[in-house]
Amino acid sequence: MENIYDVSKLKWYYVRGIKMEDINVMKHRLVPEHRLVPVEKEEEILSGLHVSKDKLPKVLRSDPVLSQLEAIEGDIKEGRIIEIIRESKTAGKAKVYRLVVDR
Repeated sequence: MENIYDVSKLKWYYVRGIKMEDINVMKHRLVPEHRLVPVEKEEEILSGLHVSKDKLPKVLRSDPVLSQLEAIEGDIKEGRIIEIIRESKTAGKAKVYRLVVDR
């Protein structure tokens, strides 16, 4: 039986001395643009989508992108809305929204 915990077969490498804070995940080509929605615009967005805040898809505060966004915007509290802008072959740019939750 093959040892599934044999780390010699892993395809990634650990570089000593690099911390998660040293890596800006928002600059990765596969990570779409993220923005913190101003509190004043939240109701406008929710009414345009015909949805309440609690019905939005969730994103954890511990998400690496949110950690990077906090470095730019300051502390992001639970209940705030994040706008994600994705490139789309059919729509050009697609905006989606996520509600920040602790758990």
